[in-house]
Amino acid sequence: MKIITLVLLSLTIDLSLSLENGLGQTPQMGWNSWNKFGCDINEKLIYETIDTLESSGLIKAGYNYINLDDCWQISRDENGVIVPDPQRFPNGIKPLVDYAHSKGLKFGLYSDAGIKTCAGRPGSLGYEEIDAKTYSDWEVDYIKYDNCNNEGLSSKERYPKMRDALMKVSHPIFYSMCNWGEEEVATWAKDVGNSWRTTGDIIDNWKSMITIIEDNDRWSEYAGHGGWNDPDMLEIGNGGMTFEEYKTHFGLWAISKAPLLIGCDINTMTKEIYDLLTNEEIIAIDQDPLGKQGKKVWSQTFEYTPKTDLSSDPSELQVVNCDGSTEQKWFFKEDGSIRNEAGDLCIEIPNCKNERDVQLRAGPCHVGDKSYCEESRNQEWFYNTTSKTITSKMNGFCIEVESYSGPIVDANKCTGSHNQAWNRDEALSSLKYFEQCITPEKLNDIIEVWAGELANGDYAVILLNRGLVEREIEALWEKVGLEAGSTASVRDLWLKEDLGEFTNSFKAIVAPHASRFLRITPKK
Repeated sequence: MKIITLVLLSLTIDLSLSLENGLGQTPQMGWNSWNKFGCDINEKLIYETIDTLESSGLIKAGYNYINLDDCWQISRDENGVIVPDPQRFPNGIKPLVDYAHSKGLKFGLYSDAGIKTCAGRPGSLGYEEIDAKTYSDWEVDYIKYDNCNNEGLSSKERYPKMRDALMKVSHPIFYSMCNWGEEEVATWAKDVGNSWRTTGDIIDNWKSMITIIEDNDRWSEYAGHGGWNDPDMLEIGNGGMTFEEYKTHFGLWAISKAPLLIGCDINTMTKEIYDLLTNEEIIAIDQDPLGKQGKKVWSQTFEYTPKTDLSSDPSELQVVNCDGSTEQKWFFKEDGSIRNEAGDLCIEIPNCKNERDVQLRAGPCHVGDKSYCEESRNQEWFYNTTSKTITSKMNGFCIEVESYSGPIVDANKCTGSHNQAWNRDEALSSLKYFEQCITPEKLNDIIEVWAGELANGDYAVILLNRGLVEREIEALWEKVGLEAGSTASVRDLWLKEDLGEFTNSFKAIVAPHASRFLRITPKK
């Protein structure tokens, strides 16, 4: 009992302190290496990216951080000081920091509140003060602090330790907490960090992006000057979504006052993506000085009607609680297919995409038909009874539960992790991950209105169509925050056009997986 009391007292003392570094008065903007490059980073890439941030005008647009994610570090020296990877960064980190500063940029690094980073490099747990001093000596301006290999210790114990270490050093460092939203981090992180991840990792697809921003939305009241909810970095330009979906991605992050951290290769991005990322009117919403996070204010759900029958419409796969329904019954066939009892549907890699993190779906079975992509091997699988993995015969990837918690079921490189282990329940003919079963998603069309107040009395508004058919969406002024029956002018921020004055509401037809981003100015 005494030990428990001491631990609780320790946590109380840590959390009673506050982060007073004057940073993060608006959400951070910049570039991060992870989403596009993962561990494939080096000195040459970072120098090139610094140059492109300057020459392209991205710095002028507000993207003023360049952040190295995992894999820049390799070991510790005899004094416990972190050592950069000599193969990737032969001249160390300080010259990169100095070069970034010479271009008007701020420089960020990655570490982890565990004994190792997510990629197995040295973590900062137990080395908080040594690492904070090292980063300060290098004049690093930003730390992203991850949550892997954490020894089972509470985030409330680990993350304040780095805050305290950063407050002791001479160089101000933005503190970006990345504990994946665990322990309801938004409710206590304002006194610890300048931003905090509210979700698991984003994946470059519509389902992941929408799921993450919805999870982030419920914490809107906790964001503000000096501390922001973080639904993860931008995937815009990485190729997994359509251009309209990327526009929606950017708009939802902006209205939510989320960090805008570019995650693509800016050295090769298209003009279309550049123009999207530098839309000054939408950036202004994200950086608005009021600092009030916008949120979902209205939604409506329509049951989606398939074109003919179940087998004609592929359904994305997810894990939900097992209920014994026919939709959760799967049979392994001799031809390598995994077939669903509810229709002639097979688990498949959509369009034979040979990429990580592709969400799987149940599509019409075509195994053996060589006219399909990869001669239909995108529907052929092998179940290993020892490891309990299900491996694609097309590319050797394993079926997994995304980010360990789902609900998305995707294909990824086989790692042996528990989120790739599936129990075949012979009695129920189900594929189980703990107490959840693979299920074709019931498709619904959802339309939403998001809104947020701005410093000058205007309102930012998004009409969002999450569904599969175009819909008319109406934003009622009383839902947005204006007076019912009042008149306001409406500007389309993507078209950069004034649309006129409207009384009581504004409505528009919105395409599937698309949005309209508006600025509403009440008539004086």
